[in-house]
Amino acid sequence: MAKVNEPPKPRGLRRVLKLWQVSLAGIGVILGAGVYALIAPAAAEAGGALWLAFVLAGAAAALTAYAYARLGRIQPKTSPEFQYTALAFGPRIGFVAGWLMFVGDISAAGAVALGFGGYLQHLTGIPLTLNGLALVLIAGVVLGAGIAQSVNLAIMLTVVESAGLAFVIVIGVPSWGGGGVLHMPHGLAGVSSAAALIFFAYLGFDELANFTEEMHDPERDLPRALFVSVAATTLIYVAVALSVTALIDWRTLSASDAPLALVARRVLGPRADVALTVVALGATANTVLLLLVSASRSLYGMAAAGALPGQLSRVTRRGSPAAATWLVVAVIALFIAVGTLAQTAFMTDALVLTSFIAVDASLIWLAARRRLGGGAWRRAADMTLGGLAFVMCGWLLAHVGWRGQLAAGALAVTGGAIAASRRMKT
Repeated sequence: MAKVNEPPKPRGLRRVLKLWQVSLAGIGVILGAGVYALIAPAAAEAGGALWLAFVLAGAAAALTAYAYARLGRIQPKTSPEFQYTALAFGPRIGFVAGWLMFVGDISAAGAVALGFGGYLQHLTGIPLTLNGLALVLIAGVVLGAGIAQSVNLAIMLTVVESAGLAFVIVIGVPSWGGGGVLHMPHGLAGVSSAAALIFFAYLGFDELANFTEEMHDPERDLPRALFVSVAATTLIYVAVALSVTALIDWRTLSASDAPLALVARRVLGPRADVALTVVALGATANTVLLLLVSASRSLYGMAAAGALPGQLSRVTRRGSPAAATWLVVAVIALFIAVGTLAQTAFMTDALVLTSFIAVDASLIWLAARRRLGGGAWRRAADMTLGGLAFVMCGWLLAHVGWRGQLAAGALAVTGGAIAASRRMKT
């Protein structure tokens, strides 16, 4: 029984999410960001070999997902990049990794909101930027209702977007094997650039770790959800890429603001165009909602550890970190107002890849010091797969362009300055 004068404990996040919910949420956030929003600019770089760019990006995502799965078992907390890197290198370096991922999530949400705006503009003629801003505002209101309601809505939208992609795959299968699947207009450098851009499409597997404090059994379910979401989405992405490049010349595809709607229209006429545009709206809205969840939880986790002002760790009666959520909404709106889709996506990738490199390095460091458990074979696997992930993410980072690299460097310095000014706990 609590003492009469004992202060009430601060509210925490609620453990309400099961494995199937988290897995489907991961699939939903990955799918919406990638094919629906970025397939056109990626096709401009990779040409008919677009499918290969998805394979390369998926391999890098899978290797880093292994690092999240291993580290998540020993540190199942929100704001995973901060938590994992702090285990290896201390809270200040951990904060820089968490800070970069937080800004990356916000930038990603802005990019996908712009993709939503492009599809809605295609359907209604309303300006793209206004569409994106309206979406983010509505997503903030939905998230305020609670995490269970938000994830259940995301699951429904995941079913819709998966049906749309299945439709594109089915109409394209008869045209597979046309001979252009290895056509690379810009050579391997173009495929590498497309893979760096497409890596944005895999944002989602890392977001699952932000649900750990709301999962029933995170130590068991996080690794399983990571595997399911990355494997399923890679197969879907490759099949979609093969279909769209078989049906539409990559030059025409790369010039479209609503590429999958263009594919449907070319094959089945205007009605299919409208139907797939509606599906794309649901897909991109789904991703924005889930990225907003992730960014707000990342902010909450760093604030709870003392790395950011404590007001951002306050939770409402519905279990929602309201201050963190609405701060994220405001910053996403700024990204939407000033950015373009490809520009914002490349900057996002630079931030996220830099954070992933820190997580991969943490796995290697902790495994080498025998702090992860397991025998010699497990330690060797951790160091080998962590090393491969480190190299793959570094290779993709080298192809995002100097503007993205400069932005990541500047924000890392900013994060370091913030970390140096605060007393942190882990």
